[in-house]
Amino acid sequence: MMKLKIVMAALMGLILVTIALPAGASLVPMSWGYPQMTQSSSLTAFQKDTALATDDEAAAVSFPTTASSLTDSVFGSSFPTITQTAVQSNLLSSVTFQNENSNFAYAYPFLSIGNSLLPSMGFL
Repeated sequence: MMKLKIVMAALMGLILVTIALPAGASLVPMSWGYPQMTQSSSLTAFQKDTALATDDEAAAVSFPTTASSLTDSVFGSSFPTITQTAVQSNLLSSVTFQNENSNFAYAYPFLSIGNSLLPSMGFL
């Protein structure tokens, strides 16, 4: 009978301790939040190009204009007087302006349930 009383007392003590402790379970660690990522960028470019090309040419051929003698050629010594002139010019100018604005936003609910290193993937 004494053994039964000791067993009943131990059982009653275990029941009282179990009732006295709050009920709860910690299955996995939890964390929550709302991570956001935003990015704004702006790009401005200004470009100016200028090109200039000229070509100046001149040629002059001239022989003395003296009277011809009998020892000279048939045309004499006063045949050619040649003059040539060429002037070329090119001008190119270009101006470019560019402006670009870009915005990016991303957000997702963050809830970690479990021992996972990945957010919202707790049971992996």
